[in-house]
Amino acid sequence: MPLDCSPDRLRAYYKGMIEDGFSVIFPAAGTGSRFGRSDKLLTDIGGATVLQRAVALFAKRTDVRELLVVTAPERFALYRAVLADVVDGRPLHLVAGGTARWESVLHGLRAASIKSQYVAIHDAARPLTPAAVIDAAFAAARSVGAGVPVVAEPATLKRVDDRRHIVGTVSRTGIFQAQTPQCFARQTLLTAYERLLNAGELQDITDDATVFERAGLPVAATPGSPVNIKLTTPEDLRLALALVLPPQPSASRWELPTS
Repeated sequence: MPLDCSPDRLRAYYKGMIEDGFSVIFPAAGTGSRFGRSDKLLTDIGGATVLQRAVALFAKRTDVRELLVVTAPERFALYRAVLADVVDGRPLHLVAGGTARWESVLHGLRAASIKSQYVAIHDAARPLTPAAVIDAAFAAARSVGAGVPVVAEPATLKRVDDRRHIVGTVSRTGIFQAQTPQCFARQTLLTAYERLLNAGELQDITDDATVFERAGLPVAATPGSPVNIKLTTPEDLRLALALVLPPQPSASRWELPTS
C-alpha cells in the first residue's frame, strides 16, 4: 500500500504532533549589575528565591508542558538544584544564554519542543506576576497569535537634552509599559526572529513583541498589573518584600502633629 503523503494527510500528521500547550522561557543570563548583588535571582523573598517564585508561577499550570531557563552554563547545576522542588514534574531545561537578551531568547526558542504550539517569555526577575495576567496573555496568544501584558504609563514624561535640561513634555496618550509573560505562537515567533537575525536587525531589540511588530504581525495588549514588578534595583527588592511579607506591627502609633 503506497504511503499517503497528500497535503491533507501531512497537515493532519503534523497537527497531531503539536500540543495546545506552552513552552515557558526564562531569560536569566544577565549580570544584574544595577541590583548590586552577585545573583539577584537567588535573593530570598519571604522564604523563596526570586527564581523559584518566577518559575513556580508556571510550573503547576496544566497548559505548560516545559520550562526553559536560559543562563550561563556555570549556573546550570546551581539553578537546577534550586528549582528541583519547584518544577512539579514539568521538564526543566537549562539552556546556554547569549550576551544580549535577544540572543538568550533565540537560544531558548531553538531549544523549545516542536510539540509546543505556543511559547511564553517571562523575565526571571518578575516573581510576583498575578495569575490573571498570565491567563490573559496565554488566551491572547491562542486567539490572536500574540499577547503582551501592559499597564498605562502613570507618570508625567519629560524630554531632557544632553545638558540635563527639560525641553518638553511627552504626551501619555496611548503610552503603556510592557510587562511579561509575552506570549506567542511558537513557530511564528521563531521564524520572525531568524529573519531579523539574517537581516541584522536584532541588535536593538529589548522585548519580544518588537520582533512581531517588525514582522508586521498583530500583538494583543492584555491587562498587566502594578504588582508585576521586575526586580532591577535594591529599591525594587524592598517593594517586593513589602508585597510578600505580612505587615509588621508598628512600635508606636504615628499621629498628625499638633499646631
